[in-house]
Amino acid sequence: MIKQSAPDHVIKYCYKDNSDCFYSYLCETYEGGYSNVYKLKCSCNCKKFLVYQDAHPSIFAECCNCGKMITVYDLENYPAATKLKENFTLKKADENSVFVYVNYEYSDEYLYEDDVEFDVNDITWAKVFILNSGELIKILDDETA
Repeated sequence: MIKQSAPDHVIKYCYKDNSDCFYSYLCETYEGGYSNVYKLKCSCNCKKFLVYQDAHPSIFAECCNCGKMITVYDLENYPAATKLKENFTLKKADENSVFVYVNYEYSDEYLYEDDVEFDVNDITWAKVFILNSGELIKILDDETA
């Protein structure tokens, strides 16, 4: 079992929102010993984002208040992943500002192999969801390893 973890590029924007029924549903569905679910919140405390994605796949969230661009998922950040050198066009995942939820999964390999250390960036799977008009939409479901 791992502690509550997320990759370095996003951890400071991750929080648990137990008052949100959609967040609670995602926790019940996806959270486990090696899998963590979070809702995103910008450092300015805004919880609404414009979300962009490309075909690598990559996901970025732009804060609707301060404009900060947060990397939610980008293969170049994960040791087990390979990112294509090709440049893909970023497209809006939705035209509206949305809440963003993330699920990062880890391998338990570090428990059984002496030469493997736990690395918060070494995710094996990620899912990203957005909430628009009361509908939870999965915009990413990607295995990184």
